[in-house]
Amino acid sequence: MTRANINYIFQNEGESPRTLFLYWNGDQYPTGMRDFYHIMDFINSDWSIESFKQWIRTNYEGYEAEFIEQPKIYYTDGYITDYSYVFDNGRSEKTISVWNWDKQIFTGNIKKFTSWIKKQK
Repeated sequence: MTRANINYIFQNEGESPRTLFLYWNGDQYPTGMRDFYHIMDFINSDWSIESFKQWIRTNYEGYEAEFIEQPKIYYTDGYITDYSYVFDNGRSEKTISVWNWDKQIFTGNIKKFTSWIKKQK
């Protein structure tokens, strides 16, 4: 396992973005998200903020996240770096983006993400 900081970004209107940090020993690689953090439980949900909070509670040993406006998992200090995930419930379809450091390694809808994450080794 690798160590990771799970950071939840939130912003009140008229204020600068703020980050709620949680240090976590865990594997944020795509295989870890799939096998250890059970990311498909969230992917197959309704993508509401409450569903994201429930997924966090279940997979991060009861941790309670607050102030979430968009589901995101950033690895370090709120920046897209090593294995970061953004879940966008857009107007047309839900999309997922994944970065490894500053390189985007995946972007697509639920069907494409499901196929992509199943192929990870």
